[in-house]
Amino acid sequence: KNELQIILNLYAKMVSNGSWKDYGLSISSKQISFSVFKNASENAIYKICKNFKPPNKNLKYCITDVNGKILKNSYNLENLLKQTNWKKL
Repeated sequence: KNELQIILNLYAKMVSNGSWKDYGLSISSKQISFSVFKNASENAIYKICKNFKPPNKNLKYCITDVNGKILKNSYNLENLLKQTNWKKL
């Protein structure tokens, strides 16, 4: 619940900036993904993921692009989101 609130706070900030327009949630047995869309009709530009059983602790939370390439990763969601420069991603 806390993790979702942190992500939704970031989402609200980015929507007010006009950078993000829509989001989606994907839940599987391995991870939960919060997908971010620039337009509702396009593919997701980023995914903020939480892995339930990561191979190492730094892969617990990660930000991926549309192709699944990991752009940033961390063991702490709040630090990951604060340290990410969304304009440069």
